Amino acid sequence: MAVSSSEGHPAGYSRGRLAVDLPVAGLVIAAFAHGIRGAPADAVIFFAAAVLLLVTERHGHAPDDPLGAPARLPALPLIAVVVLVALVFGRQTVPMLLTVSAIGIGALAVEWREPSLPPARRGPARGWVWVALALAWCVWELVAFIYEQAAGGLSMTHPTMSDLVDPMLGNRVVQALALAVWMAAGLAMLRAAAAARRSA
Repeated sequence: MAVSSSEGHPAGYSRGRLAVDLPVAGLVIAAFAHGIRGAPADAVIFFAAAVLLLVTERHGHAPDDPLGAPARLPALPLIAVVVLVALVFGRQTVPMLLTVSAIGIGALAVEWREPSLPPARRGPARGWVWVALALAWCVWELVAFIYEQAAGGLSMTHPTMSDLVDPMLGNRVVQALALAVWMAAGLAMLRAAAAARRSA
């Protein structure tokens, strides 16, 4: 799925950006995959994320309009709240569902107010390493998923990442640690993106 036409788009919208096209294509494929495996809620979430990405890319920013200060997020209190909810309530509970949903909506709101990076902006010199790791992980998950579907269920010879991680997450302490790392990584990415925009 491509978003290469710039007709009618506000200033700052770039044409033919693989940084947008490839994630959208991946999200749509993931939505279809979850629909096929009988997880309609997951399919809707992935498809909605693809639509939001497309809409966000049309949220232009005039080149002569300076960016304001980035949103200041209280990292430690946010991480502490998530860890506390995990320790007290655990997975698959209403408080945890509301907490994770609030985090996702909050991150989306923070990013929504920011424009995309300029099209000429180059990634880090070693960015290809992370891209290669991400692609390898995605290929592993895809192959494992297809293998399990063909085998009719869980396969210990070629398990998916969720099959490997899920037993460990049965422990609330492990859940809390995993969520703390997830939150810290997410906040670091938001801050890095804001810094990159302001130094472009």
